[in-house]
Amino acid sequence: MQLPKYKKKKRIKLKICQYCGKEFWGHPIAKYCELHRDVKQREKTKKSPEPGDSNNKTYSHDLIEVVEESWICELDGCGKTYVVKVFPKQYVYPRFCEEHRNEFRRRNYIRQKLMEDIRKTRAAAAKAAAPKVAAPAKVAAKPAAKAAAGAAKVVVPKDAVKDVKPKPAKKISGTKA
Repeated sequence: MQLPKYKKKKRIKLKICQYCGKEFWGHPIAKYCELHRDVKQREKTKKSPEPGDSNNKTYSHDLIEVVEESWICELDGCGKTYVVKVFPKQYVYPRFCEEHRNEFRRRNYIRQKLMEDIRKTRAAAAKAAAPKVAAPAKVAAKPAAKAAAGAAKVVVPKDAVKDVKPKPAKKISGTKA
């Protein structure tokens, strides 16, 4: 029998329990202290039903059957209602209506709303500013414009318009004349 040439080192290190945070001496792969090494000593923690992203919301309920509910879209300015099937033991549901579930569509909708608001404010500002400055000029210009338009009208006889020569008759192929 061969004997090993070197003596094995004991690799015991100072570790921290992942359950309670207490320091203990153990092997490099040890995760829990002596008290929590037994699975029965550790409490099972339930995952909290939190949405993974901002597109969804949590809806806590105690329903035992599938129910259809109508919700209102949470996008600013939308306010459309959409139908959601609520399932038992499921708590994460969509926050937006079918039209705005896509990130691009939400951003595009907000951009269009901003553009509409800008147009409305500009139109209101133009209406408010236009009558004050242009009103006296328009009143004086209207009679002069009507007189110029009346003098510029020229009456053209109907005979002068129809001075087009008629087309000659086409020869029909296959006949001898």
